[in-house]
Amino acid sequence: MWQYKADIPETHYQNQCVKNQCVRLLLQKLGAILFSYELKTDTMSFRLVRGGMQAREIGGFRRSLNAERRLMVHPDFLEQMIAFFSGQNTERDSFLLDMGNPPTGKYSWYKFVIEQENDEYGHLGTVRGVMWRTDRLHDAAKEGGRFRSELDSVTGVANENGLLKEADRFLAGEGKKDVNALVLVRLDCYGDLEKRLGKRGAETLLVRLCNSIGGKFRSGDVLAHLGEGAFAVFVRDVTSKPLLELNVKGIEAIFRPGNAEYGKYGMKCRITLAYSPEEGIRCRDLLNVARKKAPLL
Repeated sequence: MWQYKADIPETHYQNQCVKNQCVRLLLQKLGAILFSYELKTDTMSFRLVRGGMQAREIGGFRRSLNAERRLMVHPDFLEQMIAFFSGQNTERDSFLLDMGNPPTGKYSWYKFVIEQENDEYGHLGTVRGVMWRTDRLHDAAKEGGRFRSELDSVTGVANENGLLKEADRFLAGEGKKDVNALVLVRLDCYGDLEKRLGKRGAETLLVRLCNSIGGKFRSGDVLAHLGEGAFAVFVRDVTSKPLLELNVKGIEAIFRPGNAEYGKYGMKCRITLAYSPEEGIRCRDLLNVARKKAPLL
């Protein structure tokens, strides 16, 4: 039967009004920002509670983050942020952002609470939520090391922690049933090279080597600099071991004396491989196996 308002206790409406008012007060106190992201159109819409809830829209959101709004997200969090709004990563709930208009690179910690909405085909279509500032980082350049615990400070690629985290996430998830590999590249007597070239010269060489080694693999594979002239690549979904070994020979070739770019340095390297799941189901296991196959002199 229909129930008229007069038949419902007045306290129901009073309680509802109190709840709504408390929510508004809380959002205002937090300085919260309401947002909605449409994956299909790549459109982000913001509403600042303290700004009168006026909508602010960013079209081409992903492209914009890599172009005119590149200072909006701290560089250590850019890829994670894009994955977050694409539904690929919901583990992280805090990011370093600059919500200024335009952003100037003065970052603050923002915490996120989201809900995801699927389209009629069951695919993620919209991400809605609330975010609010929890802490401020006035000068990210001075304290950048605090937020690069998974990145190598010299080369900018993953360090060992970053490699293990990224690889183990894949091995425990979508790559659990695949054949994956770890390629370990180590320079013999790297310390001698550093003495000849100097610290800055050796670091410049490491950056170049990252580009050369990483260029032999796919964009989804994880390249890491482990320190002391050692590199590792976690290779996802190896469909052909002979093809991977051919890529390894391509890496060996850049260290030969006749190589126009690197031959003059007289570097010698050792390259070893370990495969999952046959030689380990965690990246640490693969790394240990690869190290034991050819210990440094």
